[in-house]
Amino acid sequence: MSMESHYYVIAGYDLTGNETDKFKDWKWSDDGEDYICNQCKGKIQFFDDPMSGLHLYFGYVLASGNEYSFDTEMFDVSDIEKCSGKVKAELVKLQELGVITKNPHFKPVFKIIVFEECR
Repeated sequence: MSMESHYYVIAGYDLTGNETDKFKDWKWSDDGEDYICNQCKGKIQFFDDPMSGLHLYFGYVLASGNEYSFDTEMFDVSDIEKCSGKVKAELVKLQELGVITKNPHFKPVFKIIVFEECR
């Protein structure tokens, strides 16, 4: 079995360890699949490292590609600022649904995250 590397640049949150017990089943529901199966530029998505489960990222996809094709992308800092409100609103919605921890001590930091996932 061969694996393919996928590369992502997202503006969002590292939610590792902040998923609830409900998350695992929810992500394969119709609503959950909207957040996990459209990992392409312009979408707000979860990334849960399907091979090892070592991270859970959530954010707006600024750029994506794989080991065969990764187009050069350029975006203005104002683009990142615009998407921060959208991503935050989606996070609040997911907390209300009970799939992400809703705890007053949990204060995720919005950041640019660049990573590789192998499938």
